[in-house]
Amino acid sequence: MTPNDSPTILGLDPGTRFLGAAVLRGQKLLAYGVHTLKNGERPYEVIGQARRVVFEYIERHGPQIVAIEAPYLIATKRAAVLSTIAQELHERSKELGLCVRELSPEGVRSVVTGNRRATKYEVAQKLVWDQFPELKALAPVRPAPAAIWLKPRERYWLHMFDAIALAIAVREGLGAASPW
Repeated sequence: MTPNDSPTILGLDPGTRFLGAAVLRGQKLLAYGVHTLKNGERPYEVIGQARRVVFEYIERHGPQIVAIEAPYLIATKRAAVLSTIAQELHERSKELGLCVRELSPEGVRSVVTGNRRATKYEVAQKLVWDQFPELKALAPVRPAPAAIWLKPRERYWLHMFDAIALAIAVREGLGAASPW
């Protein structure tokens, strides 16, 4: 990579049911997706599935940087598995010689929307409006009655939008001191 090249950034939004992923180089979105993780008999099965998905992205796109959303530390079994998934992805990426950045959801929202308290919906809308209009069909649409929220299909794609936001937050913070 030369100094004029933009690094390739793999953004990961880990979860216990879904893993959002996006690959960004400069302004170009190279790949994106949401991967369903099947809950097996043991937590390490979910961790193994997440690891395989991430290794495929690394092998296919050769990122220099991996951006991972830092999980909230909550005292539940599901949060413990999520934290373990994030740690596993972090450590395996480092072993491969990649720069790993863990970012808080609030920090990412602040970079993308200018508002630390923006909702996932607002982040997705901002990404579509400002940078990736080709993703409009995947972005959630605000329901007419405010009491009704997003449909499962719309919530599904929010994981991918979070992964894109992570990659953008790292890209935007590369040239300056970062709060992460």
